[in-house]
Amino acid sequence: MSPPTSRGASRFVRGKARGGGGYRPYFYFRRNGRVIPAGGNRQAGPDQDSASRDTAQPRGWNRARSEIGAGRKRATNASLDCSYLRPENYVAPEDALQVRSLLVDNPRACPGWRLYFMREEYVADSEMAKRIVAVEAHYQRNPLIYNVARIRQSGYFLLSAPVILNDEQLKLVWPTLKEDLQKKPLRTLSAVAMAMHTVVVNNGLDVAADEAADSILPMVTTKDTYVPRRGRTRKIYVRPEDFVPVELISSISHARVDSMFAVRGIVSSVGEPTCGQAWQAFRCTRCQTEQSLRQRGTYSPRPYHCMKPLCSAKDNFLALRNSPYTRLSVRQIIRLEETSISLLTDYDNTLAGELDIELRHDLVDSVQVGQEIIVTGVLKLRELCDNSEQPSTSAAAASGDTQAYLRACSVQQASHIKPEFSERDLKVISMINSEPNNFKLLVQSLAPELHGHEMAKAACLLSLLGEKINVLLVGDPGIGKSKLLQNCAQISERGGFVSGKRGSQAGNQLGTSFSGRSKRAMDAGALLTASTAGHCMVDGVDKLASKQTLLLQSMQAGQLNVVLPGAFASYDAQPAIIACANPQRGQYDQSRYLLQNIRIAPALLKEFHLVYVLLDRPSKTRDISLTEHVRALHAGSKKRSQIAARFVLKPKKSDSMCEINLNDVPAAQPKADEDDDDDSILQQDYDLDKRLDHSIQEHGELDLLPPILIKKFLSYARHNVKPLLSDAATKAIRRHFLELCRRSEVEHEQSQIGMG
Repeated sequence: MSPPTSRGASRFVRGKARGGGGYRPYFYFRRNGRVIPAGGNRQAGPDQDSASRDTAQPRGWNRARSEIGAGRKRATNASLDCSYLRPENYVAPEDALQVRSLLVDNPRACPGWRLYFMREEYVADSEMAKRIVAVEAHYQRNPLIYNVARIRQSGYFLLSAPVILNDEQLKLVWPTLKEDLQKKPLRTLSAVAMAMHTVVVNNGLDVAADEAADSILPMVTTKDTYVPRRGRTRKIYVRPEDFVPVELISSISHARVDSMFAVRGIVSSVGEPTCGQAWQAFRCTRCQTEQSLRQRGTYSPRPYHCMKPLCSAKDNFLALRNSPYTRLSVRQIIRLEETSISLLTDYDNTLAGELDIELRHDLVDSVQVGQEIIVTGVLKLRELCDNSEQPSTSAAAASGDTQAYLRACSVQQASHIKPEFSERDLKVISMINSEPNNFKLLVQSLAPELHGHEMAKAACLLSLLGEKINVLLVGDPGIGKSKLLQNCAQISERGGFVSGKRGSQAGNQLGTSFSGRSKRAMDAGALLTASTAGHCMVDGVDKLASKQTLLLQSMQAGQLNVVLPGAFASYDAQPAIIACANPQRGQYDQSRYLLQNIRIAPALLKEFHLVYVLLDRPSKTRDISLTEHVRALHAGSKKRSQIAARFVLKPKKSDSMCEINLNDVPAAQPKADEDDDDDSILQQDYDLDKRLDHSIQEHGELDLLPPILIKKFLSYARHNVKPLLSDAATKAIRRHFLELCRRSEVEHEQSQIGMG
């Protein structure tokens, strides 16, 4: 006789417990070592004590029926309730919830009311209705600003603050429009869009009536006349501009959720657009009533009854695909890197402030990586996730961590918008400009830890002031080239910093790269971030190896090509390059050519306009000067505070540059030819290196400028100062440049670079 086989532990057991022990219900579950009855805990009768309730309860189903028959109410324990295991609840919880279907009952005064206020009823004499009518009148009074035909076709319109806030008639009805947009933006934008929707619908009815009137005129044959069919107007979106000031990303806190903000920055990452159905419209086949149902996740619910009070239909609802109440949710996540003249970013140690932006509807694919924009939107919170493409994980959701993001309402191009300066900033800029030798002050304030090399500092400063001047610094290690580049990246209005010492990581930071779990999010490198009048600092350009081709392509063609499977993209990348390189043998060999000292391609070397060789030569005078410089920095002789109040707030004549007027030539002296004029210019006592040098013993103390003031001064000069050269100065510069080229060809044969 074969021994009895042992049954394995099952999740669902019927009957009493095996192996002895107390009573277990007729149907029960095992979960985490606990016995859970299928119907929950049942309350014992009044004639049973607590011990009998735990050990000797009768069978579950008979006990339940007897309790129901006796009229007793069964009390269940919430901790032991397992009703969620029933078959009707096996689907995902969020899909199993019955989503209330909304009846499309638009009032006659506001067609499309349910597109903007899904759960709010329309009241004719309410304050909201009066405000909507006032906004409608504002649109009708400005037909040139609000093109109704174009708005109907595009589905959105721009709402400028100076236009709508200066309407005196609208102020009488809605005086708190600006405050409502800032504090309650979603509801206010819905009201403004509802007014435009009404205007568009009424205009469409007028156009249709005119076409119908023209078609029935006498003596006109309408046999071949085609009247286009006009569909129902879909939802119209508002794009507000200039309602809120631009704020810093670092100043945004979670306490101001559901408020409107405006931030400025560079698009550093662009994700893949996603599309899903948000609402589905249905029509009852019995009463022809239309209703809309929200769609969630992958489960597509359908109405379970008609919303019309006198209709009792439970099924046979027709899905309407062409209805304006059937809407798709198209969205895209981008990442914005903060750019502000009031912040200094240490690119070597910290990262700039970043904020995720959610683009929807027509804003999707409206921006690209490396583009500087101003985003106006509503601050929202979402569960923190480890990937911008995937939703939050269960661990992150359980922890309750949230992340702030901005739901974009409008996107503006920031390239033509100048930065704003406060009155205090303008006063300081005027003080710097009133200095008798302000260029020397700026040069000395740039990287004061680096002693000497004023010509290299001046070249970097002029590159930051100009549009596109490429500078290369070559010299012995330990001089301070990296420190100079870091300071230039800090004071640049739109800059990027890449360290070639990080190997392959530097190549990804230079050009475009892809991130995310599925590699579908495009990240911008330093060349794209600093594009369009920006500056890219490359520390160790000789260590980029194969990535030098990206740098060469950007400097020659001003574009970066991205080759993808089945696609090809080209992005504009025209930054000014400030780079440094170390000699191959550790020390610069003056007996060898420049290309023999550094590991750089000849074609790339020719793209640099200024090349400076910084040598660490042993000199007693230089060592003494260096010692005085270090002592002055630590003793406070060279300060980094703000400009003292002794500066006068009136423009003075600057001695930073020599002013030579070639037209002021005595009449008695005959004007020489161009070669003589060139020699006269070269014979001028104009040693810029000595003029920019500063010695405490000779010139006394110098109040240096902090980097934040230098950044604001350079930004103001780039946007507001447009220098003009006279014809004589232009000819002089041209002759001097040609002379440098001629001398360079004689000395170095094929070299085309003038070295300073």
